[in-house]
Formats: sequence, C-alpha cells, structure tokens
Amino acid sequence: MATLTTSLTLSTTDATSDRLNVTVSDALTTTNPAINLARLSIATDAPTNILTTANSSITYVYIKNTNTDASHILTLKTDGAVAFSDLSAGEFAILPIKGAVGLECQASGAAVVAEYGYWTKG
Repeated sequence: MATLTTSLTLSTTDATSDRLNVTVSDALTTTNPAINLARLSIATDAPTNILTTANSSITYVYIKNTNTDASHILTLKTDGAVAFSDLSAGEFAILPIKGAVGLECQASGAAVVAEYGYWTKG
C-alpha cells in the first residue's frame, strides 16, 4: 500500500460579500493499478477511456485540460457516456470515481491534451 497526499485550498476576498479561506487535506491509501502522471490527446469525434467499467474499485483521478484556447472544452463522462463535467482551458478536477462506473472524456472545439493520473483506493 502507498499513500497519496492531497490538499485543496479555496480562497477569495471578492467573489462574495464574505471572505473565503479554507484548506483541506487528506492522506489517501492507494494500491495498484496506478498512473502517476500521463498525457493523452483527446479527440472530438469519439470519447477516450481513462477508466473502464471493468475497474471495480474506487479510483482517485486527477485530470486537467492543458489547452490554452478557451473554446477547447474537455467533457468528462461516465463510461456509459453520461456527461457530468466540462473543463475549460487550464481547469482541472480531482475526484473519486465509483467502481464499475468508469471515466471517459471527449473534446469539443478541437482536440485537447489531457493531463491525468489515477490511483486505486487501497
């Protein structure tokens, strides 16, 4: 077993009338299979699988749209093609994917290079 340390900070002084400053962190126990960091070209004409439904374990996923053009969107979907998130240029997500649900992504506007990593919950 290995440990993946995560940290998230959200802060603003001008998004609302209240100031926001919150930091959370966790040490996640992980096991194989895992991919520390990879890049993949994502096309517009068909979805690309990151995790298939054959993966029955909860998997922690980091994914980022590395494109710089705001019109190039990376859509995240379950392996059943249900869209649940759009990442604009430079945006990222860190999320746990339920076992046997899978994760695929598809670009719109133009092909997008996705940076991603995943770690199986131990």
